[in-house]
Amino acid sequence: MTWVLAASAFAAVLVCWPRLARCGLRAVLGRAATQATAMVLVLIAVAATLNSENGWYADWSDLRSSLVGADSQHGGPMTYGADPVQPALSPKAIVADSQAQHRFRRHRSHWEAGLRHRHRDHGEYTSVTLPGPTGRDVTMEVWLPAAYNDPAQRNRTFPVIEAFHGVPGTPDDFHRPVHLGAMISRLVERHQLAAAIVIAPTYLPHGVDTECVDAPGMPMLTWLTRDVPRWVVQHLRARPDRGSWTTLGFSAGGYCAALSAMHRPQQFGSMIVLGGYFRPIFGRWHPFGGRVPACYDLMRREKSNPPPVAAWVQVALQDPVSGRPSERFAQQARAPMSVTTVVWRRVGHRMSVWIQAMPLALQWLGATRAGFRPSATGE
Repeated sequence: MTWVLAASAFAAVLVCWPRLARCGLRAVLGRAATQATAMVLVLIAVAATLNSENGWYADWSDLRSSLVGADSQHGGPMTYGADPVQPALSPKAIVADSQAQHRFRRHRSHWEAGLRHRHRDHGEYTSVTLPGPTGRDVTMEVWLPAAYNDPAQRNRTFPVIEAFHGVPGTPDDFHRPVHLGAMISRLVERHQLAAAIVIAPTYLPHGVDTECVDAPGMPMLTWLTRDVPRWVVQHLRARPDRGSWTTLGFSAGGYCAALSAMHRPQQFGSMIVLGGYFRPIFGRWHPFGGRVPACYDLMRREKSNPPPVAAWVQVALQDPVSGRPSERFAQQARAPMSVTTVVWRRVGHRMSVWIQAMPLALQWLGATRAGFRPSATGE
């Protein structure tokens, strides 16, 4: 319809132009008005086409709410499958943390010396270099909470959020526009979440969307779920137990967050999926040809062999990419897996919605997972 209107406006310009090709103010204003109308309708048609392909806005009311800055409406949480609550850190987890502090004390002290103990009231972002999935060094964005560089808390260890950006995107998206560190700081001040380290590795080497899978010559999933956590525990004051590790991602990063946690539940006890999906959606890169291995179909994995992972999943029913798949993923959950959902209506597939949802997800994390509960750290 929008393209019909744009074409009609263009035709009207051609028909009316001889009448408007005269001198005088009225003719000039008429030419300006007809051309402006045609251009605006073309822009609307282009925007509507792009929105239809990407699902950014569910309808005109969703667009209007976004333009005026109104919060999107959502329901209350619903949990399917097992109970997500982890009462307390196990004695085994406490011992593992103590052992890691002793074993990696030298590595951690050497790395922290490079920070020069800059004390920031609301934490700080920094880039670190580590070996990547192909052996070449890559950078990873890290956010350290204010407590990390507080001399009075120099022996304290922290839970970890491994965060995955969308496509296109970069790890720096969690700094701007998401401001994840500031979001965590506010929840810490309200005693709704323990101070946590955020690590944001990239899974788009040279711009290639790997969907975080292990492919020939590119063992991305192994790197994200084994090598990155190993590096973090060795170099940062990070707790190693699975109850103190979670994944978080939006859009394509939501799939990566779900895949990582479900692939390696011995490392991740929970996951947060915003606008995500549960089967890989490859772009130009097709590592497996036309047949994707069954292990990357998370719907199938959830049915056949659900891992002991607690999930928080945003469900936006009008989101054409993730809405209905997220709803089905939640409803088919069974123990030992747990899926908690919050349902949004009349919103599309876009960053502003996921940013609104993140505080709710992080509050759930602090309320249900022992490693992220404020009481576990005295906050």
